[in-house]
Amino acid sequence: MYKTITIGEKDYKLEYSIEASLYGDCVASVVSLLAGIGRAAEKDDIVKQIREISNVPQVAWTIFYAGLLEAHGTHPEGDGRVPDKETAKVLMVQYIKEHHGEEGGDFYDVLTMCMNQMGEDGFFKLTGMDAVISQATKIAPPNRAQRRAQKKISAKSS
Repeated sequence: MYKTITIGEKDYKLEYSIEASLYGDCVASVVSLLAGIGRAAEKDDIVKQIREISNVPQVAWTIFYAGLLEAHGTHPEGDGRVPDKETAKVLMVQYIKEHHGEEGGDFYDVLTMCMNQMGEDGFFKLTGMDAVISQATKIAPPNRAQRRAQKKISAKSS
């Protein structure tokens, strides 16, 4: 499915299917953001968390553009209204300005809107990210708190 958003009294469709999946910068940005936030949170490293948060505007721009590609890109099925990433930036800035002080009025809101739509559209499954994330969480070594808890349990049972 897709989400219709209005920018400057014109409707645009955000859709995360084939075109967004084939846009490598989108996939790389999402993976990098999720992995970075996960690593920073795991280590309780506030500096790394801030570094990842500072990437939010760039990631929001990249995935916003990717979401417009299916309906508005320059491929044969697109209408060509969003021919490049710079055009998407102009639209995203206008969208943020039009929603100032409400949901959608900042980069994080745009990022959240796009990520929610990615989930609804099956982007993570289509790209294989869900399988990779699932596999990684199964084999990931326990974090420090988990190791401490395991040691305490082992010590008590000995």
